[in-house]
Amino acid sequence: MSAIHEIQEKVIHFLTAELGKPKETIRLLKLSKFNEGWEAKIEVTELNEYLKKLGYPTIFDRNIYTVTLDPTFEIVGFAQTASQERSYLTEEREET
Repeated sequence: MSAIHEIQEKVIHFLTAELGKPKETIRLLKLSKFNEGWEAKIEVTELNEYLKKLGYPTIFDRNIYTVTLDPTFEIVGFAQTASQERSYLTEEREET
């Protein structure tokens, strides 16, 4: 198995465990060597729980996470770095 495939598998496994999300909601956007280690940018589709509690239609966010790995492919850093509203599930948004 190549280093890139090994890192991809490790990062996706980490995020499914850490976020409790199914593998199908996780997509690797970028993987690059960074100094002595690696940096991965991952997109995770997540339900916007805050807006759901306010009574809005079901809205999914596109959240971007950055995961940093050392030279031995151990995860040493993890952070959400961006978030963007993605879509509505059932209704079209009405403009006012």
